[in-house]
Amino acid sequence: MRIGFNFTLGSTMGLVQRLIRERRIDYCELLIDNFLQVPPAQLAAAFDCPLGFHIMFSKFLESDVDYLEAMAERLHRHIEALQPLYVSDHIARFNHGGRQLYHLAEIDYDSEYRHVRDRVEYWQARLGQRLHLENYPSLLGGGRAAPEFFARLIRDTGAGLLFDVSNAICAQRNGVIAAEAWLPLIEAATHFHIAGYRESILAPKLTLDTHDAPLADDTLEFLARYRTHFDKPGATLTYERDDRFDEAEIDRDLAALRAIFPRLDDREHADAA
Repeated sequence: MRIGFNFTLGSTMGLVQRLIRERRIDYCELLIDNFLQVPPAQLAAAFDCPLGFHIMFSKFLESDVDYLEAMAERLHRHIEALQPLYVSDHIARFNHGGRQLYHLAEIDYDSEYRHVRDRVEYWQARLGQRLHLENYPSLLGGGRAAPEFFARLIRDTGAGLLFDVSNAICAQRNGVIAAEAWLPLIEAATHFHIAGYRESILAPKLTLDTHDAPLADDTLEFLARYRTHFDKPGATLTYERDDRFDEAEIDRDLAALRAIFPRLDDREHADAA
């Protein structure tokens, strides 16, 4: 299992480079939308490690074709030059009734399947790349349909699942669906996310995927309990942190992940000892 760290803001460059240098991470995931203006050669020189690409603002389920065509052209140049470990995107709603939402919204899995399928096929074709699509941290009961929806989408389009462990734990804590419902899909997936969460301020309390807190015990316990579902050739696990960059907390979280997924050379050293 390769363990990585997401890079979203230029201000964290020093942190990411230290994590690479100290071998705390094996690759870096770029929120690639933020860096399309940077020449690929410059990006390659900045990171002495493999890269993954996570797309945030294609909004490919709702954006017009002209916007997507222009974005795909720019993304394709970076994909060709940097050969990322994977390219991922989101199954979510960014807008409603012509207004941008403050928080991403979950789609209606029952009514939107055909539209999502057609858009995934289009977006993959434009990028010339298999897409790995992220599950949502469900708040409402409609999220119970998510695993079956993703299984069907993957079967029909050839896309992959970017399984976010903490998103599934959030959905479980919100009483929507047990994280174990995803196990058949986890076994087939190769790319994963994990992050900290927090409870909402107002009651009734909801668990929100905030990316600004240490990894919770239930998240790590799920990962450890089903370690063999995750650990496989080519697998990646990206630790996401978008705020509160407490380096001591981050180091502890990465150490906890490495304890679950030791490097092959670390295992061989332990066996020899």
